[in-house]
Amino acid sequence: MARKKAVRRENGRGTVEKTNSKKNPFKAKVPVGTKIDKNGKTQAVYKTLGTFPTREEAENALADFSRTPYDITNSVKTFADLYEAWSKYYFSTLKGDSSMRTVTSAYAYCSGLYDMPVRKIGPGHIRDAMEQGYVIPTTGKDKGQKRYASINTQERIKSMCNLMFDYALERNLVLTNPARAFKIDKLLQEIEQKTKKKKPFSDADVELLWEYHEMVPFADIVLIGIYSGFRPQELVLLRTENVFLNEGYIIGGIKTSNGIDRVVPIHPKIKELVAFRYQQATELYHSEFLLNIPYGSSFKPFTYDTYESRFHNVMDALNLVGFTPHCTRHTFASQAEMCGLRERAIKLIMGHSLKGDVTDYHYKHTGHKYLYDEICKIEFGKGEDDNEGCNS
Repeated sequence: MARKKAVRRENGRGTVEKTNSKKNPFKAKVPVGTKIDKNGKTQAVYKTLGTFPTREEAENALADFSRTPYDITNSVKTFADLYEAWSKYYFSTLKGDSSMRTVTSAYAYCSGLYDMPVRKIGPGHIRDAMEQGYVIPTTGKDKGQKRYASINTQERIKSMCNLMFDYALERNLVLTNPARAFKIDKLLQEIEQKTKKKKPFSDADVELLWEYHEMVPFADIVLIGIYSGFRPQELVLLRTENVFLNEGYIIGGIKTSNGIDRVVPIHPKIKELVAFRYQQATELYHSEFLLNIPYGSSFKPFTYDTYESRFHNVMDALNLVGFTPHCTRHTFASQAEMCGLRERAIKLIMGHSLKGDVTDYHYKHTGHKYLYDEICKIEFGKGEDDNEGCNS
């Protein structure tokens, strides 16, 4: 007799499945965390609450779990216990693996808090984790060395702790939220200043990247960013199913309604670079993401942290000073204007709003060919270098 399909509920609430047992034919199970499989995908890890003679009893077990989940998965005593309980709930609300990896990356810097009792953690402990927490990479250039949290990672740690202790406060596990007892205005100002102080790559810089792109690992990805205008966060989320090499465009983008899933033409200068990454992803790694990196005997998709680290490795190798990952996007905007691309095309490719022009926003329809013809105008070496930055 065929087994009935599991009855599924709202994410994070568990499920009741039919078993082969005659005595207790119903099993209730709940998600208790996640793991990364060999293909780099995030999978839910389930815990069985028990088997029951009737579906009603299994449903009741799930209902009890929903009311007091931390009692069923052992009491939350330490920071690590709280993270396990909270992440199980929080990850069920997220849409993609990338957001989960952002959280797990921030959590990795908090090892000094893992064994601390939740009720004894104060604002100072969280500050210490942000400023003094570190990870020790097992691969790459920094293998075996302490790597402290960047300014952006510190901000992510603070955000994660805000949400974790909100969760704990709602369930009476703590009396106050220590993460929200202090602000990080100064840190945010540093992030803002860091974001504003961008400079585009000069013609000579781009020429240098082309000269060494086959010898310096990941220099090709920097060039893809320069010639496409994608944000670094958008590059690492590009999926192979949205790369149309024959048609000459990629669909991707995040952040705003204008930027999400926009059409970005593939500049002819980087077509071979994109094709190489596409072939590598589909034939070698069998990955759903365009950008991947070897990891032991397998691979893993790029994250923003992976991209940032490799970007700076490229800059160091070519002795290019003062650049951040977002400078590729500024370079695209600067060069697009210098080469005479129409403002509408620049906005569409970069995902900026068209609402300032009612005619453009409501009545003009743009095809792939229009955007491709416009992006082909971008050519380095014809304009004056300007390294003072742009306000894209």
